[in-house]
Amino acid sequence: MNAAAAIPWVVDLAVAAAVGLPNGELVGRAAWCEWLWERWGDEGLLGIDEGGIDVAEAAALGLTATSRVVDAAVAPADRDWVAARDAGGVSCWFADEAAAHAAARELAQLVGCRVLMVRPDTCDPEAWRAGFTRIDVPGFGAILPAWEDGDACASAGETTLFIEPGAGFGTGLHETTQLCLAALAEWRRDGGGLDRVLDFGAGSGILGIAAAVLGAGHVDAVEIDPLVHDAIRGNVRRNGVAERVAVSAALPAGAGLVCPLVFANIVAEVLLAEAAALCSRLQRGATADPAGCLILSGLLDADVAAVTECYRRQLGVEPIHSSRGDWHCLRFVC
Repeated sequence: MNAAAAIPWVVDLAVAAAVGLPNGELVGRAAWCEWLWERWGDEGLLGIDEGGIDVAEAAALGLTATSRVVDAAVAPADRDWVAARDAGGVSCWFADEAAAHAAARELAQLVGCRVLMVRPDTCDPEAWRAGFTRIDVPGFGAILPAWEDGDACASAGETTLFIEPGAGFGTGLHETTQLCLAALAEWRRDGGGLDRVLDFGAGSGILGIAAAVLGAGHVDAVEIDPLVHDAIRGNVRRNGVAERVAVSAALPAGAGLVCPLVFANIVAEVLLAEAAALCSRLQRGATADPAGCLILSGLLDADVAAVTECYRRQLGVEPIHSSRGDWHCLRFVC
């Protein structure tokens, strides 16, 4: 195969909210994209990009009440801002030029679908990778891209992890992730237990993976978006902790199932809604000999008071408060 034949080709489309199928049926964009996979999945279709919309634009369009989120991966299914737009762009990647042009000819005949361009994919993977380098996290250690050489380790007071960028929220760059990693390291340095750890709203899995690298016996990585589960598992394998990290979409069942360490790095609305469930999973000890640590982040200034009061009532202790930039972290030790 020559070099030109190996280059993927892209079909760029303008797609209405309701799109026609060859049989004349009109369906929504999400269902239409499923049809694309059924029709072209065995004929060279490599991927579909339905486009994006940032939270400020979503708020301006009335699709959400707030203009900020921390982790879009934790949004409920009914908060699909891209699908809710009246029209949007869709790009389809094909294995070669012939497959792309064949698909474009058929798609151009459909109601609600307009072919904008058929083009070679000139994205340079090496240029994309160059944008991701080592991230040093004060108080914790370093986060490296998954393709770098080396093994995850915890030694001499510094922990090293490897994370695939783009595979769920949490590359180590965001202040909320760094606050949680620093709190984890301090809990460990103080002799805190890591027999079982809950990472609620796991994203990329970085917090649970960090706990496992630091010696956690078992980690429950809970992420409601099943589309990132494979990415979490890939990060878990890359860091050599696959036998100690379980990935799921919901809190593990089991009466009395408690953990010495619980993470929740998500938006304030979810922290408030899930307070009782998270507190019930936290192991507790005597005041002079604490047994559990609950680490909450994803908070802006306006969120701190309400979240503090909610968890203070349930746990009976004052939080340890830390911040970086505009973001805050609350650590309840009890």
